[in-house]
Amino acid sequence: MEPTPLSDVYTEQSEPLTLLKKLKLQTYFSLENNPLIELVSSNTHSVDFTHKRSEYIRGRLWIMCMFFAFSVPAFSFFDFLTLDYQHAEILLVARLTLSISLFIMAYRVKRSSSVSLIKHVIALSFFLPALFYFSIMFTFSSLQDVPLIFTMMPYLILAMIGLFPLTIRGGVILISLIFMPFMLVQVHFFQGDYWQLFNAVWLFILFAGISLWLQIAQLSMLMNLYRESTIDPLTKLINRRVMLRRIDMLKAHATRFSVVMFDLDRFKRINDTYGHLAGDKVLKVASNIIKKNLTRSDIVARYGGEEFVAILPSTSAIEAIKKAELIASSLKASKITMSNNEEITVTSSIGVTAYQQGEAIEALFKRVDDLLYDAKELGRDRVVSDIN
Repeated sequence: MEPTPLSDVYTEQSEPLTLLKKLKLQTYFSLENNPLIELVSSNTHSVDFTHKRSEYIRGRLWIMCMFFAFSVPAFSFFDFLTLDYQHAEILLVARLTLSISLFIMAYRVKRSSSVSLIKHVIALSFFLPALFYFSIMFTFSSLQDVPLIFTMMPYLILAMIGLFPLTIRGGVILISLIFMPFMLVQVHFFQGDYWQLFNAVWLFILFAGISLWLQIAQLSMLMNLYRESTIDPLTKLINRRVMLRRIDMLKAHATRFSVVMFDLDRFKRINDTYGHLAGDKVLKVASNIIKKNLTRSDIVARYGGEEFVAILPSTSAIEAIKKAELIASSLKASKITMSNNEEITVTSSIGVTAYQQGEAIEALFKRVDDLLYDAKELGRDRVVSDIN
């Protein structure tokens, strides 16, 4: 991929206010890292954030399943007080069935943190209560005979969705799973009173809207907190802590990946000569060039100071060397304009190695760091690997 020309790189101080507003608007409505798109669907979420959100949902989901697994059969006491004995027995069977299902889901959630499992369990945890509502409503002959607690059940289920930081798509799917049994019940009891049907549907939509708003607000807050704690504010790359978590996940599923470590040559001299703002500009340019020459599946992090690390899944050391050389040449070819209109060229010393099955992360990074040191000792502006 062709790197971005440095003439296109701008600083906020040098651009007119109107252009800044235009660029912010374009960024907001672009498809990549778009805050609107990220709230609609989880397809653009990072792997690390997906797992963090799944863990957050998992904890709340377990508590919810356990609470209702105990409380649903407990409320059968009121069925026997308010309904005839035979009817209460039928409802007890339905309550026990739902309770056992919730216990099973709570057990599965407790035993596994799989993202796929959490998605299926959260769908079932709302669809089964809606199915329970559907089945018990058909045991009554008319709406006038239905206790208020059963009539309000779809709205209570909707309210529970607001406990989870779901995307708009996820929330709409859950709402649809509740809406189908709800509408079947409304059609079953419909006696020509359109005003009553309208009120019931309108109340459902109102609860659904509030629930959707609550879950999106939670997701937005969670994403902001995640970014503040894991994303480097200058380069917009993940930090070392997140990168190490990603490597742990990668080790569990991949047998081959390569590590590339970059260090900008004589970076301290740039800071001393042109100031720290110039140094920040160089870091941003370098991070952009690295990202532009790597794929979406590659993991790029700011390792510290002027050092960057790229983790390349399913990539051999030879392929990683080619990518590293392309990045090195792109960086060297870029002319970075300082505040005094002077243009400078920045080079990088790069170490490349491949993960060896079963080795510790510390050993892997020690090896690539030694290779980076060798690149500096050999005169800088070069790629050094341990490939024979």
